Amino acid sequence: MQNSGLTREQMTQRFKKALPPALICALLPGAVLAQADLWPAARNVTMIVPYTPGTVADLETRLYAIKLGENIGKNVIVDYKPGAGAMIGAAYVVKAPPDGYTLLSASSALTIAPLISKDLAFDPVKDLAYISMMSKRAPMMIANPRFPPNNGAEYIAYARANPGKINFGTSGATGAGHLSMRVLHQLTKTEATFIHYKGGAATFAAVQSGELDVVIGSVIGAMPLVKAGKVKVLGIMSAQRTPAFPDMPAIAETTVAGWEYAPWFGFAAPAATPAATLDRINAELVKVAKDPELGKKLAGDATIMIGNNRQELTKFVAAEAARWRKVVADLNLKLEE
Repeated sequence: MQNSGLTREQMTQRFKKALPPALICALLPGAVLAQADLWPAARNVTMIVPYTPGTVADLETRLYAIKLGENIGKNVIVDYKPGAGAMIGAAYVVKAPPDGYTLLSASSALTIAPLISKDLAFDPVKDLAYISMMSKRAPMMIANPRFPPNNGAEYIAYARANPGKINFGTSGATGAGHLSMRVLHQLTKTEATFIHYKGGAATFAAVQSGELDVVIGSVIGAMPLVKAGKVKVLGIMSAQRTPAFPDMPAIAETTVAGWEYAPWFGFAAPAATPAATLDRINAELVKVAKDPELGKKLAGDATIMIGNNRQELTKFVAAEAARWRKVVADLNLKLEE
């Protein structure tokens, strides 16, 4: 056969141009690498939400899915795998094909899970590839209108005078919200009785009825109840006041300086996903996080859009996991309570 004078790389490029992308992936060696170059050409993307529909994670993920789908010209499907403190959904993504088409809606639950689930068959920190943190938000501490305290300082004073008599509702035992409040009570040498519900909607109903005294609520979910006089706000749970509500005091201002509960949301993929694919997805997710219209939609929930790179989120997740290990050890928390 006559030598064409082309290098192997040039011949490969001509080959790619001559054949449909799907056929290239089937024929060329290293098909996964070819798919990485082509993402998202092969098929639609699925985002796994490890919680029930209607949660803050679900609502935010759906907004990201819509915008990402518009940007890449593909359907981005939101699917639900709730249970076990987000670990059922995480396990599903860990085992998914590492091709970039199954993503996990990730949160702080993944950094706490190894501490409370000793029999996990995977490590949610090491067995997932973290792509981009999309946002952080500041939830509110809300109370039944008949609950005596009206702010963070009064809450701690009341807890000190009435040890164990505050019924504090959580959306799940040993979640980040529950542990953060446990930390606050231990640091202030006070006590509350934590009552765990299956999801935030149930806690909202219970605090309105008076079954619970206090709960943690997202701004977007709580504000209609606040305006209707069905609950009251004790304070914002970030370390400082949020620009969205500059007149609303942070709980940390009058309790423990620097204390906060600020949930974050982002995306992860199976650990073996090729770096080229992860970089491509990151670039698209950053576009979504930086979209001004999306930022406006989420600003009312005291959300700060982030959109960082893979290395930054990976470093953050590892640091968070270490921080929670230290918290549990230093305060001798009994996580099963």
